[in-house]
Amino acid sequence: MTYQPDVPSRSDSAWIAMSAASQGPWAAALAGGAVVGGADLALHLLGGHLSVAGPLSFGLAVFFLIGAGGALLRRGHDRTRAWAQQHPWSYALVPAAGTAATVFASFLFLSGDGLFGSLWEGLSDGLGVLVLLGIIGYVARGVRPASRR
Repeated sequence: MTYQPDVPSRSDSAWIAMSAASQGPWAAALAGGAVVGGADLALHLLGGHLSVAGPLSFGLAVFFLIGAGGALLRRGHDRTRAWAQQHPWSYALVPAAGTAATVFASFLFLSGDGLFGSLWEGLSDGLGVLVLLGIIGYVARGVRPASRR
């Protein structure tokens, strides 16, 4: 018999990260993203620019930050959250990929930036979410550690 370490594979890590993220406050995240996107749209309209893609992408980034970050900061005992706190960068990849995909699609269909401009917007917003969630994960490890059961 060979030794099999208890290390999840890459696809297993993605499933664990999605399970941990699903415990976030997604209703509050939707409200926060809508408020931030609406405020950004109002600022664009006050400046005389009618742009929907920019405020929508900002709202989507805030939506993923609140939802996934809130999942890390919740109280209680959960194995997936404990894994997410121990592997904050692996956890942050899933919401960052969601941010990049949705921002890319919103810019591609709602702006005149074209394929490469939309790709740049999606990747840059996804990178921002990745970095911020990685930092939140390190902070959450010390503030509200989730114990494994």
